[in-house]
Amino acid sequence: MGGGGEELAKLRVHVVVHPGLEEPMITDSTIDALGIHVVSFSRGLWRHASDPPGAVRESASPPGPV
Repeated sequence: MGGGGEELAKLRVHVVVHPGLEEPMITDSTIDALGIHVVSFSRGLWRHASDPPGAVRESASPPGPV
């Protein structure tokens, strides 16, 4: 979902949950299929393939403890 709640891409994937994993992991091919263009891995900055030039998005923060 985009910052405004719009659907950016739709993809069927297999989800694997690993107890204790703190960072989400997705494959390169999934990143490609979702239209994600990474700007900065360490800062969590990216853009979508349909974004206008110069647009940069921030990764969502992980949810707090349950």
